[in-house]
Amino acid sequence: MPSNFDSALEQDIIRLSNEVKQRVESAPEQEISRREIVKSAIGSQILSHQPAQAVPQDPGQPSPMLPQYLQEESPEVRLKVEELVDFAFHKGIDASISEAKKYSPFILDAFHDTLTTKIYEELKSRNLL
Repeated sequence: MPSNFDSALEQDIIRLSNEVKQRVESAPEQEISRREIVKSAIGSQILSHQPAQAVPQDPGQPSPMLPQYLQEESPEVRLKVEELVDFAFHKGIDASISEAKKYSPFILDAFHDTLTTKIYEELKSRNLL
C-alpha cells in the first residue's frame, strides 16, 4: 500500500504492528484492546525519553483530529498538539516524542492521546491489527 508518511513513521508503524501482534499472542487470555496496546507502546516510548527544556507555544487554529477534551482548550494548546502529531507523521514517533517533551505534561499527554488515535486508525486501515 502506498504511503504519504516519512520512512521513520513507516518503520514505527511496522514496529507497533509487530508489538501488538506479539503482545496479543503472548497473552491471549488478557482482555486488553489492541488500541490500549498501541497507547501503552507509545506511552513507553514517551517515558523512555529524557525531558527537555520548555519552549514558547504558538497560537493557531485547531483541526478536528483532536480528542474531545481538547476542543475547549486554548488555540495555542490545540495548535501545539496538532504540530507535534504532524511532526510524528513526517519525522517519526521517536523524534516527535523528543520534541513533545519540551512542552508541558498536559501537552505531552494530549499528544499521546491524539497520536495513539491516529496511529491506531492507520494500523487498522492497513489491516495490521
